[in-house]
Amino acid sequence: MREYYLLKDDHRIIYKVDPPRLDLPKSFNQLPSVSVIPVDQASDGQYLDWLSKPWPMMSDEMKNILSLYNPQMEYKQVDLIDRKNYLQHTYWSFYVPPEDCLSPKTDFYPNGSLKSLVVDREKIKKHHFISIQGIREPLYLVSLDAAESLLRRELTGFILESVSQAGGDLDE
Repeated sequence: MREYYLLKDDHRIIYKVDPPRLDLPKSFNQLPSVSVIPVDQASDGQYLDWLSKPWPMMSDEMKNILSLYNPQMEYKQVDLIDRKNYLQHTYWSFYVPPEDCLSPKTDFYPNGSLKSLVVDREKIKKHHFISIQGIREPLYLVSLDAAESLLRRELTGFILESVSQAGGDLDE
């Protein structure tokens, strides 16, 4: 059985770049092919490999790794320009087609937000990096193979949280 992890923000990092949430498009399709976002960052702010706000973005190195695991991903360039410190950092906003992989054992709060995630191992077994269809929150799953690739390169800005699985053959 292949293990899966949620790719989530690492909230333990205090001094990180925080791009402003200006009047930005709400969806990937509304983004121009290249965007420029000014940032006023303190000199101790870290440019991480994974940023989830104002929308999910990844560094070049992270993009190069994850594109091997999901060639269907689409990308748009986002340049963070720090005029105060004369720096430019290129990130990639991305779109991963959502996959129907929720198990019936997934639990939701009455308002529709996710309470506990359980994925169906039969529906997910061939994937390595996906977004999850059928939930409000933008969540991304990585397989153990993809997670190890990210961790070996010591990429920053994310944590990996184990995901419960149900259904299918346990001896896969």
